[in-house]
Amino acid sequence: MIPYADLHLHTNHSDGSDSPSRMAERAAALGLSAIAITDHDAVTGVEEACSRARALGLGFLSGVELSASYGRVEVHVVGLGIDIGHAPLRAALERLREGRSTRTDQILEQLKCCGIELSREEVEAQLADGGTLGRVHVARALKDRGITKTVQEGFDRFIRNGRRAYVPKASLGCLEALELIHDAGGLAILAHPGVGSSVPKLTTRLLDMPFDGIEVFHTKHTPAQSKGFMQLAQERGLLVSGGSDCHGTALKQEPEMGKVRLPLEYVERIQEAMTLRAKMKDEG
Repeated sequence: MIPYADLHLHTNHSDGSDSPSRMAERAAALGLSAIAITDHDAVTGVEEACSRARALGLGFLSGVELSASYGRVEVHVVGLGIDIGHAPLRAALERLREGRSTRTDQILEQLKCCGIELSREEVEAQLADGGTLGRVHVARALKDRGITKTVQEGFDRFIRNGRRAYVPKASLGCLEALELIHDAGGLAILAHPGVGSSVPKLTTRLLDMPFDGIEVFHTKHTPAQSKGFMQLAQERGLLVSGGSDCHGTALKQEPEMGKVRLPLEYVERIQEAMTLRAKMKDEG
């Protein structure tokens, strides 16, 4: 195995296309040494992925990617090393799950106004048992029905921001997301700060909150952005994380796992911080 990890992966328990076991198998085939499953607002795929990863000799970190907001700006927070059974975290995830379910119904109503009738069953058929619904499942249903030729076309024509069937997503306050991750024994990482038009401008302000680290390496970060975020992490004493944000072939794109490789030295520092946090929690 090569001394690299991918700490940002999605399965079919959120908006990815591969099962948790398949994600672990793909990582092993690529020679990676460690992975983290970070599904959107869901931890239902973590146990399966962990079991398969360990069977394959892969290092594994439990994770989640929480939908959060800072004012009107959407912010993604990756939690690493969380206790997936932590009751307050599970309760918050259930609230987000219910919000996503309601959002899906609202999107389907908006699509009716566009002359397109999709059933709830068609959308849910795109999701793994116990997973969390998202817009991608509607987009897949549109493709399966033949209304669009690709999954991406469903977003572009109907459900991305600014289109007729777009509905805003329920989210947590950013500080609440950080507190939930910390209370669950995990580390809070600011995800892909170089993506989008708003978060890059707010990165330094966001990092005034108690983030533990920053996702320096990401498939959508330019080399210049990664260099800047690395400098920021060093200046602020933050952990360095990174990952491909691979969703399998959900959007019929080339799978991105392996395109971002986080050196194990950074993973070791994350694990050391996890151990320290657990020790402080036991003593506190």
